Amino acid sequence: MDQETVKKIVEEARGEEANLVVWDRRDTFTIEPKAEISIEDDYLKVKMEDGKATVYVDYDSIYKLVIDKERTVRIGARAGFGAIES
Repeated sequence: MDQETVKKIVEEARGEEANLVVWDRRDTFTIEPKAEISIEDDYLKVKMEDGKATVYVDYDSIYKLVIDKERTVRIGARAGFGAIES
């Protein structure tokens, strides 16, 4: 995957405050919106869990990036029915 594509997807995830799911040759992991993401020349650098873990992913090893938007449910909503407001 090229740097510009990764940059565009990361910026979109940041803008929507959504999780970013990364698939590479070895693993799959989720980057939460609060993680520090850095777009470097040859790799994506992610500091997770308040700096306790840093992940480096080569762009060439990424084969899928997905923006995972968590569904928000309004109070009073039930499956199959609209929200009940007072």
